[in-house]
Amino acid sequence: MEWIVISIIWGGLMLYFIIPFHKTKEAPENLTSIKVAMKISLKVVTFHRKVFLAFAFLLLTYLAIWYSNKDLAWYNEAHGVPHKSNTVEKLSFYLAGVTTYTLFIYFAVVVRRALSYMKTEE
Repeated sequence: MEWIVISIIWGGLMLYFIIPFHKTKEAPENLTSIKVAMKISLKVVTFHRKVFLAFAFLLLTYLAIWYSNKDLAWYNEAHGVPHKSNTVEKLSFYLAGVTTYTLFIYFAVVVRRALSYMKTEE
């Protein structure tokens, strides 16, 4: 249950950092296809100031996962906990999960913005 709450809060923060502040660049004129709208949307979502905060947030998340797994491995070794599950092996799955979730959020924002561009064009 705590994973669901953490993923909702973390995803909300990542959405805040990925979505640009201003809508100064509203729907561009002369959109011929969804491919053009996707390119424009990708540029708008990728190149703004808050994307650096999203990248820093992702790096801090990676560091937190790495340190917590390192500390858990040390704790297990120091207190004689049997090695039923190796925390170092799970580390790659945790990092891949966070990366996948971040990419899903990022591409969802890009596609949503491109579809809104196409909708305003009609």
